[in-house]
Amino acid sequence: MEGEEMENRRKRRVQARRKMIILSVLLCGGLAVLLWVMLKFPKKAGIKRTSNNCTDEMRVCLPDWDLISETCFFQSEHEAIWAEGQKHCRKYYASLAKIVSRTEMESVVSYLNTSTYWIGLRKHPSDNIWRWMDGSHFNNWFTITGSGNCAFISDRGMGISSCNETRRFLCSRRSQCV
Repeated sequence: MEGEEMENRRKRRVQARRKMIILSVLLCGGLAVLLWVMLKFPKKAGIKRTSNNCTDEMRVCLPDWDLISETCFFQSEHEAIWAEGQKHCRKYYASLAKIVSRTEMESVVSYLNTSTYWIGLRKHPSDNIWRWMDGSHFNNWFTITGSGNCAFISDRGMGISSCNETRRFLCSRRSQCV
């Protein structure tokens, strides 16, 4: 009888341990999901949640950035060489500006101060092809003349020069939908 009672106690302990393990796994899983949502991991991990209902009135930019179409643009106050401008833009999860059409350029130029600004278009030395910072090829919607490997924009249009000259820079990033 005593042996049977010890066997029953052992079974109850095993069952209690199993319940604790299951409860711990469920609790940890729930905590992980809660942290995933609270810390916005889907956004940080690059998982995009799309909203087809975002109107222009719902689009926002960071303070001191201008909203043009669906893109936010930032004009620097100080000058830098092309690479330093790109490095500064990356601090804001942006890049030197990509301007994809004459219409967009006209809109951007209307916001610019009277200065010249680096944009994210440059000729890669390895293959002599003009590309935007996102790797896409330049579609020749404006003529590139002059010498140099980096493009800039001013109130007079586009130009190119040596990437080691100092200019202000223009950053761009997608607007956010609220």
